[in-house]
Amino acid sequence: MKSNRLSIQSLNRVILLLAAVFAVAVRSPALSAAPVDFTVESPADGKKFKLSEAKGKYVALHFLLKTECPFCLKHTRDYAMKSVNMPAAVHVFLKPDSAEEIKAWSDKANRGDDFADVVIYRDAEAKLAEQYGIPDGYQFHGQSVHFPALVLLDPAGQEVFRQVGKSNVDRFSYEQFVMKLAELSDKPAAALPHYNLGADKVALSGYDPVGYLTQNKALKGRKEVNSRYHGATYFFATDENKKLFIAAPEKYLPTYGGWCATAMAKGEKVEIDPTNFKVTNGRLFLFFKAFYANAIKDWNKDEVNLTTKADANWKKVSGE
Repeated sequence: MKSNRLSIQSLNRVILLLAAVFAVAVRSPALSAAPVDFTVESPADGKKFKLSEAKGKYVALHFLLKTECPFCLKHTRDYAMKSVNMPAAVHVFLKPDSAEEIKAWSDKANRGDDFADVVIYRDAEAKLAEQYGIPDGYQFHGQSVHFPALVLLDPAGQEVFRQVGKSNVDRFSYEQFVMKLAELSDKPAAALPHYNLGADKVALSGYDPVGYLTQNKALKGRKEVNSRYHGATYFFATDENKKLFIAAPEKYLPTYGGWCATAMAKGEKVEIDPTNFKVTNGRLFLFFKAFYANAIKDWNKDEVNLTTKADANWKKVSGE
């Protein structure tokens, strides 16, 4: 009888282990119920991260293991040091430990002066890991914890990639992350055929998308200072503007694919004069202009209502 009990217990352990491995293998973004927005806080310095405030940038959520974890420490320090020169993504390091444990762990993570202090946020009781569908059941230091994972969110906050490690040492390296981000950024947008682009896929007739928002000016971009994003090419007046764009491209993209905003309120695609523009609430609107008409005048008569109509029509046209 004793032998049978041991066999059953062993079998149960095997079943649990296989279930955990299977969960890691088949888990996909579609199966996770990702929260629309969330806020996490660092016990070490009180800093807070709110997802909605990072809109316009890629956000990498690093779910680190509970308890002492040297590989988590190495992973965190490696990303912190190397990501300084790549501001296009925000890295959020999360641990489910107690506030005091995270404070002590943060001190270890921040040894040295090679990079700015790493902010470690608390995922209390691993609630965020559960909301993102990170599988648990990993046996580590005598505890059953969630598997180590990286979840990448696009500039709109939607999940576009995840890697769930099968063990403590199975991590997505920074070099792999850079390649993945480049792959995603270069992937043509689904709505690209509906954008207002030249035959060479250059947007805004070669004008600098950053200048509109930072200087409230229509600046002609230089062909040699360019960047591709989701299939479209953008020119910039300065290298600094290019850097700003690469860091947060969604922030500087024109509304409605670069078509006339007033015309889009009617559901029509109409060419624009790139020097005829308006920035409202951080959004770039462009307008048709000719000697006989200026579409921005009609827009200014009823901007709030026309914006609502144009937003709805662009969604129908582009699917965005």
